[in-house]
Amino acid sequence: MRVYALSDIGSVRTLNEDSYYVPQSGEKFCCVADGMGGHQAGEVASALAVQVFAEKMRDVLPPPHDRLHRAVTAANAAIYEKARAQAEMSGMGTTITALLLENGEAHIAHVGDSRCYLLRGKSLMKVTTDHTLVEEMMLKGVLTVQEARNHPQRNLITRALGTDEQVEVDLLRIRLQKGDVFLLCSDGLTGPVSDREIAEILNSRMKRENKLQALVEKALDAGGHDNITVLIVTDEEENA
Repeated sequence: MRVYALSDIGSVRTLNEDSYYVPQSGEKFCCVADGMGGHQAGEVASALAVQVFAEKMRDVLPPPHDRLHRAVTAANAAIYEKARAQAEMSGMGTTITALLLENGEAHIAHVGDSRCYLLRGKSLMKVTTDHTLVEEMMLKGVLTVQEARNHPQRNLITRALGTDEQVEVDLLRIRLQKGDVFLLCSDGLTGPVSDREIAEILNSRMKRENKLQALVEKALDAGGHDNITVLIVTDEEENA
């Protein structure tokens, strides 16, 4: 597994509330978390989510789906308890989108509006479904994609880690094919940058590190109104 990662504070925010995890030697998992909450609580929530998630994922006993689910729900519990114990952290939460590559399969856990995409061949597919008000409205046919992009409540998420004692986690499984590339990102990328623009950059001949920079710069050129975090993930060997 190879993971290329880049995070940028953006042009407006004074604090980067995004966190991410890249695998250590021998590990096959990574994640992105986008925190929310005042008084730097969003930064605390996303960092805690990533920390607890990684700790729980190192227990290799449960099957992949069970391990992902347990790691994400443990992160939810840790954030929820910390928010209850410290008044200044009340109401904090975070998204999480996590990926595990194992035995020829990609396993994905998802809460919130950070995203996982799959680039297969030249085609870019959004794997996760945003837990947002506008996504629900689009699924019901109330909003078009363009209307959703400009909707005043487009950043209102309906599910997050840490805001409730229990959390519902979306779990997905994809059989890997040779050449598959995954993109994990916070909405600081997908808010201002369209899927078409993301696909053009991922399909370019640039090195993967340069693709990361190009994606972040595209978001910055569009205003950089949020923190931007991007991970490009392949199933290559670590020393490839």
